[in-house]
Amino acid sequence: MAYNISGLVINKNYKDNLESLQKELGWFLQKEEEISFELASSNWKDNKICDIYFSEQGTLMFMSTDLCSEPLPVKRQNTLSFTLSESEMSFDLNYCERGALERSIMEVENNRITDDGEKLDIEDNTEDTAEIIWDQLGVVLGKSFWDIELEEKAVRYRFVCEEEFRKVEAETEVEAEVEAEAKVEENKWWEFWK
Repeated sequence: MAYNISGLVINKNYKDNLESLQKELGWFLQKEEEISFELASSNWKDNKICDIYFSEQGTLMFMSTDLCSEPLPVKRQNTLSFTLSESEMSFDLNYCERGALERSIMEVENNRITDDGEKLDIEDNTEDTAEIIWDQLGVVLGKSFWDIELEEKAVRYRFVCEEEFRKVEAETEVEAEVEAEAKVEENKWWEFWK
């Protein structure tokens, strides 16, 4: 099977702190649904979709190639933004350590267009750019891509504008307040019978 995927890998699990990552990247994500890793890692994504898998030690975000062809540094973290198209033999990787770009490779049909920075450890054993991406993805994520079970859970998010994000955030807060008030009222009713 030829993979055609692009994304961002971060060496920190942001499952319980996705808001800080969004702020760091200047993105607004609205949660849609839980999906399988198989669906999350399927070929190219619409530019409004961001499928996220959380490993024990990292975060793997699958997005459109438009968002992944440039470095995506995150302060104090290591990141790998990548595009990998085995069908078109086109590869792009940008590896950052603690917010600074360390390695950049762009290759199209076995022709390296960009080859900047210090070589990664895997490059001592191979010059195959796809293999370099797969290996570095595992290093940053703390888990090999190939060790992730297809039925493992991921979450689908949708990129939204700030206004829409704030509106949904406010509606969620109101719903939580109403639910909390209802529980208080329910507890008062039971107290009456004691």
